[in-house]
Amino acid sequence: MSIDSIKFGLQQIAPIQKPQVTVGTPESAPTGKASFGEMFGNAIKEVDKLQTEADKQIEGITTGKDGITPHGAMIALEKADIAFQLMTTIRTKIITAYQEVLRTQV
Repeated sequence: MSIDSIKFGLQQIAPIQKPQVTVGTPESAPTGKASFGEMFGNAIKEVDKLQTEADKQIEGITTGKDGITPHGAMIALEKADIAFQLMTTIRTKIITAYQEVLRTQV
């Protein structure tokens, strides 16, 4: 293998472009992107939806609805449990970070 073939392969790589960083108020944020509060609110709604789905599955098993299996109910219940644990962990991390910011001396 010659050095020329290596150089030829490297010329095809595009240069890395610097990321664009914008500083400003939340009103100047680009549209189409959700704020952290909106993202967290959507995540809470999703966890609530998973909890509701698991409740419906369990209720379907106890009432004997057709098409609902114990296997499907357990999967829905575990999805809801894992999502809730993740949400609780994220909430704890956010509170810890907030408390750390409050302890920072100015």
